[in-house]
Amino acid sequence: MASGRRTLTGFLLFLGFVAGLVIGYSVITRRAKPKFLATAEYWVYLPGDSMPPQDRVMDRMLAGNPHSKRGQSPIGKNEGLVFSDVRLHIALVLRKRNPHVFRPDLFEDHIEPSATDLQALSEAQSLVKVRYVSEEPLPDKRHLQFLLHAADAYAALGEGRIVYDVMAERLIPIEELQATLTENFDATGPELHVRTVWKRTATGGVAQTRGLAKIGFHELATSEMEADERWLVKTVLDEAVKEIWQAPSMPASVEVSAYDDRFRILVQEAKDRLATVRIQRVQAT
Repeated sequence: MASGRRTLTGFLLFLGFVAGLVIGYSVITRRAKPKFLATAEYWVYLPGDSMPPQDRVMDRMLAGNPHSKRGQSPIGKNEGLVFSDVRLHIALVLRKRNPHVFRPDLFEDHIEPSATDLQALSEAQSLVKVRYVSEEPLPDKRHLQFLLHAADAYAALGEGRIVYDVMAERLIPIEELQATLTENFDATGPELHVRTVWKRTATGGVAQTRGLAKIGFHELATSEMEADERWLVKTVLDEAVKEIWQAPSMPASVEVSAYDDRFRILVQEAKDRLATVRIQRVQAT
């Protein structure tokens, strides 16, 4: 009898131990998937294998910023606080240790590098990774202003010729980036950070946004569409992004105009930070 009780007690203790492991794992898993997650990241490809000094980068972004207007730098007091923000991460990645991030053949089909882009990538020996990740809701979009100007500064000082916007999945020649920052003192608009891509399928394609994650929103994706609907669907999503970008949280639906027609975009439940949308044509009353 005593032996049986000891066996039962041992079994119950074992079950308690297993239950504790399961509960602990569940807690850790929940913590590993925060409800809010904003991620913005740029890779600045450089021909050399060293990172420009931080003091020179700061000077170019602040007092020496070539995109200043009327003596005012686009990196003001609020943006300057990002320099000391623990959510900012800047690191040098060497080609000889991470050759895969320098291979354009591994890019998605919709990235489509030009001949000039390919040459810049082939000559690059390193890249500066400029990344900002927040699990806390953001009061504004100052981090986006900071990151674009940081990418510009590292490219200019390191003689880089191309920048990769990781979240928007877009290669940006340095001349294009510089022109964009000169034309846009406020560089936080959706047209600079988000785009809609078309991913081909066997019978058509799927339109998906790239870049909404920069402000903590889920990316949007349509169901499979006919190939001849590509440009209409992309235009509708582009217009929807403009509305969503200004919202404090992801709306359940938005209405937009495209091609002299009116459309309603219904945002459905998100899975793995990707929300499926339904596009309806709004009937005139």
